[in-house]
Amino acid sequence: MLDQHHIEYEEVSFDWINNGADALTEAKEQGVPAESILKTIVMQANNDAKDYIVVCLSLIHEIDLKLVAHELGKKQVHLADNKNLINITGYVHGANTPIGINIRKGFPVYFDERIKNFDDISVSAGKVGRSVRLKRDDLVSLVSGKYIKVSEN
Repeated sequence: MLDQHHIEYEEVSFDWINNGADALTEAKEQGVPAESILKTIVMQANNDAKDYIVVCLSLIHEIDLKLVAHELGKKQVHLADNKNLINITGYVHGANTPIGINIRKGFPVYFDERIKNFDDISVSAGKVGRSVRLKRDDLVSLVSGKYIKVSEN
């Protein structure tokens, strides 16, 4: 998908440990700040089966669901069921990519405002243990993303 949009990127592989990548190990292997490696969180808003959203934030930060709901003007948001992610997004847990989810499913994508501190970021490439590193602005533009505050920490 990135090639089709003429977006430059670097493919990155890493070991997926204990049901998730160790952010510090991955960052060290890539030689990049840990805060610039993003996880993709799929959420459902207002218990509406058709109201899914995607939030991307650093692997080392936690998400505040109440704050996200407030930022988006939703009554509530909760994490999508990991067991059902393949049906919701087309990707298994650990492989969700904001690029594929947005392009294939049309889910809106929101980014933690703190990633504005980084020119280059890494996100899942759609397979467990695979990421792409690209310009933040290219990614945000590709998925028509918006910046929000996702946590206080």
